[in-house]
Amino acid sequence: MPEIPFPRGVKDLMPNESLFRNELLKKIENVYQRFGFLTIDTPTFEHIKVLTAKGGIGGEGEKQIYEIKDEELALRYDHTISLARYLAMHQSLPMPFKRYYIGKIWRKEEPQKNRYREVTQADIDIVGGDKAATNAEVIAAVATALDEIGVEYSIHVNSREIINSILSSFSVPEQQHIDVIRAIDKYDKIGADGVYEMLKGLGLDKSTMDQVIGFVSKDGSNEDKIGYAKSLIKDSKVLEELEGTIELLELYRLRGEVVVDFSIMRGFDYYTGMTVEFKGEGVKGSICGGGRYDNLIGLYSGKSMPAVGVSIGIDRVMDLLDYKSSEQSTYAKTFVAYVNSGNRKRAIEVSEVLRANSINTDLNLANRNLANQLSYANAMKIKYAVIIGDAEEKLGKVKLRNLFDGSEEVLSVDEAIDILKNRE
Repeated sequence: MPEIPFPRGVKDLMPNESLFRNELLKKIENVYQRFGFLTIDTPTFEHIKVLTAKGGIGGEGEKQIYEIKDEELALRYDHTISLARYLAMHQSLPMPFKRYYIGKIWRKEEPQKNRYREVTQADIDIVGGDKAATNAEVIAAVATALDEIGVEYSIHVNSREIINSILSSFSVPEQQHIDVIRAIDKYDKIGADGVYEMLKGLGLDKSTMDQVIGFVSKDGSNEDKIGYAKSLIKDSKVLEELEGTIELLELYRLRGEVVVDFSIMRGFDYYTGMTVEFKGEGVKGSICGGGRYDNLIGLYSGKSMPAVGVSIGIDRVMDLLDYKSSEQSTYAKTFVAYVNSGNRKRAIEVSEVLRANSINTDLNLANRNLANQLSYANAMKIKYAVIIGDAEEKLGKVKLRNLFDGSEEVLSVDEAIDILKNRE
């Protein structure tokens, strides 16, 4: 068989893996809805001018955009830009506007472990409202979703406003702030030494570089870190948003620890205030991230609208949860088998009655004997088989077999339905 070419940075999912992913997304979506978020839909591609607007993605991100040949279009890079464009075009929506969206995005970057070119993100955003309150709400919703799916995490928070004020206090020219921030954003990947070399390449002197590295690597309690920032910043109001966010998060009783982490930058140019990343044990980088982007919508509408959002990286979460080891491959709870072809019509009738009663039902569709039908059901890990032969059909009954323990009983269809509905 000739080798079939397959693109890098993407993956096929086996039935068990795909089912695992679907159940994961259902749980996350249910949490988002529980928090009062509604959903919208946007195209998988945008106009290239929308994705590359100055003050948007910026930096290395623009190099990773998948452009559509011979058109001024590109696959969406994230869901935030699409939301900003959407809000600019639909300004009559009631505020605050709480929205979630779960779908794929594409980035033309070098594939590596936990990093793909096609990924699924589960976003939530709030446009409008009080900054600290909306920050806390989106963080709490994402944290609750992670609780629901069984992921251990810590919540690392920072603020672009604080960092910009700190850089000014270190005499870093304002026009260099974004480049320094992009360097700091790589702290988790390349460490202090790597960031030091990047800052050196920007022309910062040794004293300034030492100050920057010393600040972003500050240890201690949240109170210690915020106190340290206050000692360096003249205007303490810059810290009010972050302090208010942390204070409100305590009311949500989240399982994960909230950690002030001055190295959390987020790489996109559009972030303005609070930034956040969720760290999961055993996964390099973050499993969720986001922050405030109070100026982004204004790039397209000319009207500033405060906004905040956080995204769950579904592919990284799946890796963390070892999705490949998932055993369930089908949603079917029962498999309808029949002894001979003369029982086929009755088997279809019974299948339809089971399905009408909300019992997920598979049906034999191949010309094979009963033993092979049950082998198939066992291979699919279906727990129950409803078997129909001449004897069962004559009595108007079915044989219900538990394929896990081998027990079986002859029942009416209604009795079988009652058992299937009330047993695991």
